Amino acid sequence: MSSIEVPTNVRVGIDTGGTFTDCVLWKDETPLIVIKVPSTPSNPAEAILNGLERLCKIAEIPIHSVKFLAHGTTVATNAMLQEQWAKVGLITTKGFRDLLEIGTQMRPELYQLHQQKAAPIVPRNLRMEVTERVDPYGRVVEKIDKDEIYEVLNEMVSNEIESLAVSFLFSYANSEHEAAIREAAAELAPDLYVCISSEVSPEFREYPRTSTTVINGALAPVVRRYIRHLRQELEAKGIGNKLNIMQSNGGIVSGKEAEVSSHNLILSGPAGGTVAAAEIARKANVPNVLTFDMGGTSSDIGIIIDGKPQVVQGTTVNNTYPLQVPTVDIHTIGAGGGSIGWKDQGGALKVGPKSAGAVPGPACYGLGGIDPTVTDANLFLGRLDPEHYLGGEFDVYPELAYESLKRLADELDLDVERVAAGILEVANANMAGALRVVSSRRGYDPRDFALMAYGGAGPLHATALARELGIRQVMIPASPGVLCATGLLLSDIRHDFTHTEVVSIKNANLMKLEESFIQLENRGVDRLDKEGVPSDRIGLKRSLDLRYNGQEYYLNIPIEEEITAALLKNATDSFHEVHRSTYGHAAIDEPVEIVNLRLSAIGEIDRIDNQQVTEVIGVNSAIPINHRSVFFDDYGWMDTPIYRREDFTLDVEIEGPAIIVQMDTTIIIEPKQNVRSDERGNLIVLLEGIE
Repeated sequence: MSSIEVPTNVRVGIDTGGTFTDCVLWKDETPLIVIKVPSTPSNPAEAILNGLERLCKIAEIPIHSVKFLAHGTTVATNAMLQEQWAKVGLITTKGFRDLLEIGTQMRPELYQLHQQKAAPIVPRNLRMEVTERVDPYGRVVEKIDKDEIYEVLNEMVSNEIESLAVSFLFSYANSEHEAAIREAAAELAPDLYVCISSEVSPEFREYPRTSTTVINGALAPVVRRYIRHLRQELEAKGIGNKLNIMQSNGGIVSGKEAEVSSHNLILSGPAGGTVAAAEIARKANVPNVLTFDMGGTSSDIGIIIDGKPQVVQGTTVNNTYPLQVPTVDIHTIGAGGGSIGWKDQGGALKVGPKSAGAVPGPACYGLGGIDPTVTDANLFLGRLDPEHYLGGEFDVYPELAYESLKRLADELDLDVERVAAGILEVANANMAGALRVVSSRRGYDPRDFALMAYGGAGPLHATALARELGIRQVMIPASPGVLCATGLLLSDIRHDFTHTEVVSIKNANLMKLEESFIQLENRGVDRLDKEGVPSDRIGLKRSLDLRYNGQEYYLNIPIEEEITAALLKNATDSFHEVHRSTYGHAAIDEPVEIVNLRLSAIGEIDRIDNQQVTEVIGVNSAIPINHRSVFFDDYGWMDTPIYRREDFTLDVEIEGPAIIVQMDTTIIIEPKQNVRSDERGNLIVLLEGIE
């Protein structure tokens, strides 16, 4: 066998989805290689290894030549959604045992009188107290009782907990009592995972801080088992130390670092898509974009303003548990290709959130599924071409889709066509509502944005959603079905640090604030240095959380220089401006106070040339390869040409209706919509009649 020339730079991105695992490989300035493999929910690592092997086989390179592997994982997300987390205990300040139970006055449904509160992650028998107290300034009011520490820890260990979370009042100002618990636990139970709130979420507000620490404790054993198993499998192939994991903040960390920061992985997969979408939109000179990522089980909606993904400083998990970490602003709903259509008790047609997932999958996959899904409806209505599904590599069975739809149609006493069209209408209504959540409900007019569609099912529904919302332009990247995986290769290494300092800007000690920022910067540089980032690739971004005196919520304001009186004056002016644009008003005569100092430590990676990210534009003319009858709202069944994506060149523009097929997705162009390719290989769909 002849020797294989090993390329000098091979990077792989693999994103695990509910139905398919998306895989991309880039080597030495050549076009991306993209594939999809079926996900393996019982062991996600299996699909990752299958995808890695197939990529390297196509690229004709040995696996050990991969220099960088980035992974977007759903392990943390699924553990939270399915409540399959580890058995975690909580130690807190005496008198605050029931904090997780009490929570706040926030209600998921404001006007619902008979709400059933979700059970806390830690049951009451595993929530224990220790005598100690620190005041808001970090002064010890009551020393921790060391005898009580060992008594409580022994009881915890006897309950066979898998991890321990520690959250004391005002520990963000003084962490010595939390550290004492961890030291004692290391003596009694060296193998017990212990996380303390002063490291997990060193911010004020005891309930979100405690919730975030508990989430980390509940996820850490689950995530660690998964990552360690995956690393072992990769080590057997010679690339175990190349593994990196995407975080919710849009940055990556090493696999080893991800094991101890599991709470940062809740939106691991979708964040990669938003990063890639922002890069593509920026190169296309489209500053404001709504992102629409529709996969097999869910749809993830995001927003890009002035070329930047929006990052929020906190979110909720399962619409219940506060998570106080920087997170790419993504709104997720249970609407995907595998979402199941069903009849509710009132006789109405509903779609989702239950999904057929990867196993057994939609009925048309022929893998044992019998419930009608969005994919089955698209197939029956002609919107999916069986001959070109996933590039013709995956068989689908229209007769099985019909049988599943017929059963639901009989339940609803409707014909199959009406039920199939109804499933798409309901799913589209749900997704249009999610797009409104991130746009109009936050003061943005969706008509001022382009809609970028990706994910395996996104381009199937995007043009209908744009019509519904009055959006004039839809952008579809060259490889939309694997965009989240592509984004993994565009994401920098990132660590976020916070220091709470509640002080009026008028009374702020400039030197003290600057010293606090320098301490955060030192921590950031140290963390990146340990991950092997060269000093010339390290970037440090400062920001301040500001609010009006006495206000509950704050706004994050970036700053670029060392703390001076002039800088704080400019930050205050920016705060008034952002407050006005966010809430519609500003109180410029009211005093402004600092709440948190934030620092993002960023290790810049080598950028892939964007032309390779979006593929090389084809050289053939756009000539239909086939025709089929397709159902469109308001038009009924229409004879519709089918095109190959690679046949679109810069001088080609066609009018819908049309179907455009490619390996990783199918694109629907509705009647009276025009589509063309831009210079970077994105398809641009323009909607007529929308002002």
